[in-house]
Amino acid sequence: MSKLLDFLTGGLEFKSLSPIRRRTLDEIGRAIEAGQAGRLLDPADSNALYSTAVLCIVRVIADGIAQVPFRLQKSGTGRRGEDATDHPVYELLRHEPNEWQTSYEFREQFAIHAGLTGNAYIFINRDGRGVPQELYAFLPNSVTTVQNDDMSISYRVATEKGAYIDVPASDMWHIKGPSWDGVVGLNATKLAREAIGLALASEQFGANLFKNGARPSGVLTSPTNLTADQKAALKKAWQDQYSGVGNAHKTALIEGGITFQSIASTANEAQWVESRKFQIEELCRAFRVLPIMVMQSGATSYNSVEQLLLAHLTHTLMPWYERIEQSARKALLTKEEKKAGYYIKLDSRALMEASTTDRMAYYNAGRTQGWLTTNEIREKEDLPRSDDPMADKLMPAANLFGQQATETSETNMEKQDENNGNAD
Repeated sequence: MSKLLDFLTGGLEFKSLSPIRRRTLDEIGRAIEAGQAGRLLDPADSNALYSTAVLCIVRVIADGIAQVPFRLQKSGTGRRGEDATDHPVYELLRHEPNEWQTSYEFREQFAIHAGLTGNAYIFINRDGRGVPQELYAFLPNSVTTVQNDDMSISYRVATEKGAYIDVPASDMWHIKGPSWDGVVGLNATKLAREAIGLALASEQFGANLFKNGARPSGVLTSPTNLTADQKAALKKAWQDQYSGVGNAHKTALIEGGITFQSIASTANEAQWVESRKFQIEELCRAFRVLPIMVMQSGATSYNSVEQLLLAHLTHTLMPWYERIEQSARKALLTKEEKKAGYYIKLDSRALMEASTTDRMAYYNAGRTQGWLTTNEIREKEDLPRSDDPMADKLMPAANLFGQQATETSETNMEKQDENNGNAD
């Protein structure tokens, strides 16, 4: 941990850790009038999270990345990948990337960074032999990607004191979203800042409306001229009795010949709810998330939940899975380890786990057709392995394939190799 401590004790305190300032209603109104709704966002991209739609969108992506198993695996000749539990990177990815985060928390954090800014920067703390010992996610707006004259990449990390720390590419795991130049990912928050600003303005308009409850839904008319004091007294009495959500729908009692004339809602006010719905869909387009996944009602045409989840996995999560897996392989594994068959996998099957009835039908088909053993089924259900020798043998149905019991494909391949060796 000494390398990371050197960074931290060197004054690595990020400006983005300062409190986020929420815009006032007056600022929002002036920005909309000037046609600059996007300027509601500060350079700190986390301000976009004040929009409930953006918050939900980013959480959908982050949860989808964080909740599935993240493993280092190793494949062999003719064998499927198995967990490489003896490798130090396995523990970092699967359980504890550092001393203060779990794997879920760590992946959730860098997924939020990547979803909002198109970039996640993860420092790789290596020991003297170059073996990764710890992973730490930098805040994205504190890191600048530098492409040098020789086309190599390095990273400059800003501190609060105005100093910079240069990090070589070999010590940075950089996850990029869609990119224009191949060096940094496109910042979705900045590209969609006008849509996000409009969503924020719409939310603030509704909050202010229901908070004050004094929208001129009507006017009070007096048959005589009122003095300034009388107007003030009438205004105060009316607001005390009838403004605010708690006083809604009360019966008004008016004296002195004063009458109340209601004012119909304008077209703009009637379209406020529709506008909010449209903004949610607009933001979903920018982040490539299905509207139904952010609780937008009436936004799906899928026949089943399974098809809905498959569409979400295919169009939203799988591109991120590939980016994370490939960038992790590039940053965390040596050339020798890659050649030896090590690879990194986000297991998407956890999102598509079927019902008990469907799983039992799948396992039964596997055993009957002879491509699943009893112990393989028990492992998939997180059950302890059976000591019965037959539990590791393929048992095709006798009425389909005849009476036979074969070892697993691995054992068969070993025997075939031995026979080939004897023949030589």
